[in-house]
Amino acid sequence: MISAQQLGVQPGQTMVRPGQTAVQPGQIAVSPYAAPVTGMQDIGTLLTSIMPLIMIMMVMMMLMPMFKGMAAGFEAAK
Repeated sequence: MISAQQLGVQPGQTMVRPGQTAVQPGQIAVSPYAAPVTGMQDIGTLLTSIMPLIMIMMVMMMLMPMFKGMAAGFEAAK
């Protein structure tokens, strides 16, 4: 589990001073106020969370040909 750590960096500071905590390479910055991640319980939870995105993509796939046809019709009417 990744734990939060407090960094004491002054504005304009470019180097880490001795005794100062630094972020290690590959470490993810974690806020001490972030909620702990419990992980996905099952595939149903995953699908439920991404379903709105899937629905928007499907609607846009249906509407884009209509928009292209309307654009071609407006160009022909000029």
